[in-house]
Amino acid sequence: MINKKKINQFEEIISYSFKNKQLLENALVHPSYIAENKKKLVKEISDFERLEFLGDRVLGLAISSIIYKKFNKNNEGDLSKKLSYLVQKNFLHKISVNLKIDRFLKFSSKKNNKMNISILADSIESLIGALYLDGGFISAKKFIHSTWGPYLNIEDKNMQDPKTKLQELSQQKLKKLPEYNLIKKEGPSHSPTFTISLKVLNLKKIISSGSTIRDAEKNAASIVLKLINEK
Repeated sequence: MINKKKINQFEEIISYSFKNKQLLENALVHPSYIAENKKKLVKEISDFERLEFLGDRVLGLAISSIIYKKFNKNNEGDLSKKLSYLVQKNFLHKISVNLKIDRFLKFSSKKNNKMNISILADSIESLIGALYLDGGFISAKKFIHSTWGPYLNIEDKNMQDPKTKLQELSQQKLKKLPEYNLIKKEGPSHSPTFTISLKVLNLKKIISSGSTIRDAEKNAASIVLKLINEK
């Protein structure tokens, strides 16, 4: 489904050659692509989400191990903050952009930009799952250490979740918590979009969307923080 030349090009980017090329191909074919081309791909079954599930766990363990050894003076709370930041969807999307994975990943051309961001983030976990199955934990961790390495020393102040920042600001100014409410959920089960509203700091109600409720809330919080900074 993905030509050999592209497979070789991507292997050069990630500095790893798969023994089982089919694993890499499975990691780079999103179920939306198969659904969109179901007439041509009648017998094709996507393994993307299973690899994503596995890769998510491998990534968490690898990052935990790496930062545990690197930051030996940090307490559990500090390590948890670093871990949460380094495995969040937005950060995974950043990694996907660095790896130019969109040039190799097959997914539906009908997806909107927000869905694409989620799919590209998921593809990194799918790739890690494939790496783990092909070369074991050592190979997967080596890739993760190399790819995440430049970001490990990020300052704590830059890791704070926008929801946390907004919550602290709201409590400080009005002694009230931000109010998030789910408006609707739409789209297919494998790639839904959640739309939420946010009421905070006596501002006009903010509407935002995301691939999860948490992402939608974070996006809304980011909009508010940007509005405040622009005043």
